Amino acid sequence: MARTFTYPRPRPRGLLGRRLEADEQLVLGAGLVGGLVTAWILGGILLKIIGFLLIAGTCAWATLAPYRGRTYVRWFEISRTYRKLLRDGSLLYRSRTPHAGRYADGRRVPVDVPAGVPRNMQWISARTAFGEIAIVLQPDEQTFTAAVEVEGQRDFGSLDLDDKEALIRAYEHLLKITADGGGRIRRLQWISRVIPTDPNAHARDAAERRDDSSPAWLHQSYDDLIRRVAVTAEDRRLLLVVGIPYTPDLVAEARRYNTLHEGYAVTLGQEIESFIRSLGRGQLRHVRNLDESGLASYLHHAYDPGHWIDDTTGMDRATCWPAVLDARNKQYMASRSWETTEDAWYSKTAWIKELPVLPAGINFLAPVLLYLQDIILSVSVVMDLVSTDQAITDAMADATNELGQADRKAGRIEDPREQKAQSASIGTMRDIADGAAGVRLAAWITVTSPTPDALRRDADTVRAGATRAGLRLEWCDTEHHRAFANTLPFTAGLLKEGRR
Repeated sequence: MARTFTYPRPRPRGLLGRRLEADEQLVLGAGLVGGLVTAWILGGILLKIIGFLLIAGTCAWATLAPYRGRTYVRWFEISRTYRKLLRDGSLLYRSRTPHAGRYADGRRVPVDVPAGVPRNMQWISARTAFGEIAIVLQPDEQTFTAAVEVEGQRDFGSLDLDDKEALIRAYEHLLKITADGGGRIRRLQWISRVIPTDPNAHARDAAERRDDSSPAWLHQSYDDLIRRVAVTAEDRRLLLVVGIPYTPDLVAEARRYNTLHEGYAVTLGQEIESFIRSLGRGQLRHVRNLDESGLASYLHHAYDPGHWIDDTTGMDRATCWPAVLDARNKQYMASRSWETTEDAWYSKTAWIKELPVLPAGINFLAPVLLYLQDIILSVSVVMDLVSTDQAITDAMADATNELGQADRKAGRIEDPREQKAQSASIGTMRDIADGAAGVRLAAWITVTSPTPDALRRDADTVRAGATRAGLRLEWCDTEHHRAFANTLPFTAGLLKEGRR
């Protein structure tokens, strides 16, 4: 019998069991106070009731009732921010890199970043036993991030059930030791990048470069080599990004060195090196560190897939951004590289707002990650690592909430969906107690296409694949520039612990 994983059902959209944000609480409170004041001012019982219900009911509807997939209050803030950015020109980005120049010591002059990308970032180069790695400090988020390229177990689908479960347990162990091991890494981001390629490109290039005057044995040898080379129609890359919070302890340790920059490089380099050494426990193979040129090349490729990921020539913290990014269209954003003159790439991003509510197999994401053909996409999963004690506390609170919402009146048949949610909450609590890792996660999918028509077609294909995988998507209209950054290697897309 195949092993299954059950994800807890999302909390209902009502008042009970839903954490309201500050603006939503303000609207509800204002509606209640406004309704009471109106009832106090008006004369007559009927007018008082009508006035109270009109004001309080309108505010309650705007805050709680579904509206275009969200609520009116949430769309109001999104639309307001979009109009503000549209007025000040932030949604049309043009890079100033060609005119910024360099300092006398060769350092790049900082340039503005596109809308949605973390501001005021500082790049630090650290050395590890596995090579140099770029560490990015995000002051606004108070976190450091670094990325490495890894590979998982090859031919995972062909393994038998016992081997698959062993790999899953090894991965759970990696998360657990990272969360409970006393290290500084508190967040992980997995980015799966899928890029269609031409499997016949090598053969055509060899035919174009063939020299007829070469000896026959050389032609025969090269033809045999081409037949032996295994070329796939897709290039798949897996990035693992670590997030380290900016803490007073980290600053105190960094101050032991000559400069803070040097202290951060040494301290964080040792932390990342220790983490890379532990990847083998999760059955992951370290491929390479992303240094400044490697990270810059990946960022540039994300905006313009025509730029190859491994082409690091001239790539640094300034040239990593696109030449032009136009996010004024509500349905998508368009970006263009310096390497092209007119053609732009169009991207749109979806938030995975619901994971499967029914038991799912180990390969439940295969319809998205494996079965989609000829589509450029990035799938990002951001995880906050939660210690075992905190995870059990949160699971107990969730189970208590689910049991408290159950309506068990005499003579009423209990909703089977509520029974499943209660069982999932209790099962999660027991799994954590048995040693499973505790994580809080958010997931995003970005689709990129060469034309708007192709983008609509590819987005529909991705939505169909997500439906087969038991996922529910919500396209981030008017916010594609900000949601796109959640699939970049910055561990974004998930609120920091303690922020509401």
